[in-house]
Amino acid sequence: MKPKMLLHEVWVSTRTRIVPALMVAVLCASMCVTTLLTVGRTASAEADMMARMEQAGSLELVVSDIKKNDLFSASVVSVVAALDVVERAVGFTTARDVRSGTLPDGGTQVPAWGVVGDISAVVTLTAGRFPLPGEALVSAAAMSSLGHDHPTGYAMQGAQEYPIVGAFSAREPFTNMATGIVIAAQPDATASTLHVIARNAASVAIVQQLTLAIVAAPKLEDITVKSAAALATLQGEIVNDLGLFGRQLLLLVLGAGAILTGVVVLADVLLRRSDLGRRRALGATRQTLITLVMLRTLIAALSGVALGVVASLTRLATWNVSVPLPFIAGTVILTLLAALIAAIGPAVIAATRDPVTVLRTP
Repeated sequence: MKPKMLLHEVWVSTRTRIVPALMVAVLCASMCVTTLLTVGRTASAEADMMARMEQAGSLELVVSDIKKNDLFSASVVSVVAALDVVERAVGFTTARDVRSGTLPDGGTQVPAWGVVGDISAVVTLTAGRFPLPGEALVSAAAMSSLGHDHPTGYAMQGAQEYPIVGAFSAREPFTNMATGIVIAAQPDATASTLHVIARNAASVAIVQQLTLAIVAAPKLEDITVKSAAALATLQGEIVNDLGLFGRQLLLLVLGAGAILTGVVVLADVLLRRSDLGRRRALGATRQTLITLVMLRTLIAALSGVALGVVASLTRLATWNVSVPLPFIAGTVILTLLAALIAAIGPAVIAATRDPVTVLRTP
């Protein structure tokens, strides 16, 4: 049978026996709705958890030199920053208050941090240029406090002067520096704290191990470590648990839906056995009958999936839940596959029955 004629037969057959098609459509719509409203919400929560895990604040390792052993030199910072599992690393000297050197009263004092390492790892330049050693960048808030109209002039700490050569906005997770200024440290300066940002949550633990090995503190009591490794591990376990629960629930929903769809298609085949037998007696091949049953199921399933997706997304919108697009696409594909697989058995039964016996059956 030609494809165009076969499609016409499928369409006519579907219209004339609308009840089984509606039942398949309802089952497929139910599978989509149940999956998206349950497993979909779980997938959304998993995606949100992964996004929070990948934020810079969740990937930060802070090592402090509490005994002032000059552990964090510029060379140590550069070696740590060069690790493949590290996104960026930078050291800070102890914060100190500075005032304006261009105003008679000095303006309001603001905090200043010396940066050991690449200063672009800490700030984004918004005006001027990046500083040379001993020069500074000022934030918008600090510029106002110092009484400056532009990121120019200089700041003072005692008799020490720091020329201001530009303005900055702080990068995550260094937003606390948005109230002060940052100073490019001298090449021989050492930092009191080392901040390391891992590339991803999975590498936080190895970043901690490598960083401590490079720092090589004489005694563990000489340093303090603030790490997100434990938090990253816990978050990873939660994500895995959510994923496992979602997969199990998805299999349960699709499995139950496929069984019910198979029952409906089988019942339709048995009720239409005389029609299918007549087609077989008139020369229709087994492949044609299988294709006919499968396409009828596919048309009904497509209608149900479209309805189920629209209904689910409408409901999820009222809950302010955003399900990832790949998950929606996967739900559609799996639902259609479940319906088609469920129809294989009844289709084979319809194609392999003896047409003479079928036509003799009252």
